[in-house]
Amino acid sequence: MTDILWDIFEISVTFFQGFIMIYFPFKFLNGKFSDSFLQNHGAMFSVLLSGLVCLFNKVTVFEHFLFIFYILLIFIYCVLCLNGSLMNKLFASIVPVVIALTVTILAAGGSAVLFNTSMSDVMSKHNTQRAITVIMAQFLFLYMHMITLNIFKKHSGNGYQLSRNEWLLVSFTLTLSIVLGVLFVLISFDELSYRSRIYILLGILTLLIINTVSIYLIIDLGRKNHTVRENEKLKLQMAYYQNYVENANTEFNLIQKLRHDSKAIYQVLGDFLARGEIDKANSYLRKLTDIADDRIIFINTENDFANSIINARLTMAKSFGIHASCLSVNNFEGIDDTDLCRLLSNMLDNAITATSQSAAKEKKITVNISEEIGTYRFLVCNTIDESVLEKNPELNSTKKNKKVSGYGTKIIKDLAEKYHGKCDFYERESLFCCLVILNTDKK
Repeated sequence: MTDILWDIFEISVTFFQGFIMIYFPFKFLNGKFSDSFLQNHGAMFSVLLSGLVCLFNKVTVFEHFLFIFYILLIFIYCVLCLNGSLMNKLFASIVPVVIALTVTILAAGGSAVLFNTSMSDVMSKHNTQRAITVIMAQFLFLYMHMITLNIFKKHSGNGYQLSRNEWLLVSFTLTLSIVLGVLFVLISFDELSYRSRIYILLGILTLLIINTVSIYLIIDLGRKNHTVRENEKLKLQMAYYQNYVENANTEFNLIQKLRHDSKAIYQVLGDFLARGEIDKANSYLRKLTDIADDRIIFINTENDFANSIINARLTMAKSFGIHASCLSVNNFEGIDDTDLCRLLSNMLDNAITATSQSAAKEKKITVNISEEIGTYRFLVCNTIDESVLEKNPELNSTKKNKKVSGYGTKIIKDLAEKYHGKCDFYERESLFCCLVILNTDKK
């Protein structure tokens, strides 16, 4: 009967740990399908992880390097069911295992010193010492997960970002912590003196402190990276503001010029009409139309950045003899202004560069921007002489200086990925088309 009660106790503890170890990455990364833990298959993976732990517990007293399978299972859950980059998912998979290992060796080591016994006895014998150790470990296990989540959630509002290499270094450091912790436990299984057990316990506490400091360093580094990126965005935004101001000044000067010339224009037209010279009047009107068309306002949306970029780029296209047209939504709610500028600039620059080099008699660029329930479609099509996708399917840069070119397509794809959308390139009727879909409701 006692063995049955111990089995129930051990299994309950295992399922509790399995739930917490799956719940941590869910809260850290958020679910793909909804805000519900259950709808993101959290319960199923908690059971799978708990079952794996139970299986290994039947094989050995301490899993040592079998912990890698726990990390792998949590990582699979992160990839299939949670948002975030692969580096974020790897980090979120390692942290619960590091906490579990640290808590296990800290609680077992503390009990071994407190009760003056071996760690092997603490982890294997069914007695009061083990019960106290397990219960104490679960409180510490839950507390460390809550503290870690609170630390990251507290600072996530201020923004913190790490590069891929930084995430790799962090994950490598945490993995080394697991290895060091396992070695501590394996050493503790030997017959050691009371002083040696104290040294082991101090080593475990040092390991805990190192990991705690590492977490704070991660956050500090991430916040600094975020600040650097924000500064870069501000510089880019200022450049777009400058572009907008220059375009606005040009439009204003044109209006002033037209107002200044309007009196003379009306007088000339009146003289032609008074003398019955209709052909001359029509010719004069066509010339005035060409002058006015030199600076066309293609769109006038609620977004000044979109107005600036599209009007400036399509006016440039017109100067190359390219017929340009644009149909757009009135606002771009949910899309960051800097992202919008980067997307429109690169899509239009690519189209203008390709079309200006075309030998076609009639060159054109069409822009169509539509929106439906938080999903924006940006479609830019331009004239081509021959199939681009057959000749250059990877859309690699054809410019001579590839170090400073060829980033346009990559930026477009990155922005589509950022907004959980897609980017597609296709051809139809002598036109090359770039379609970008941004989902602002999922961002």
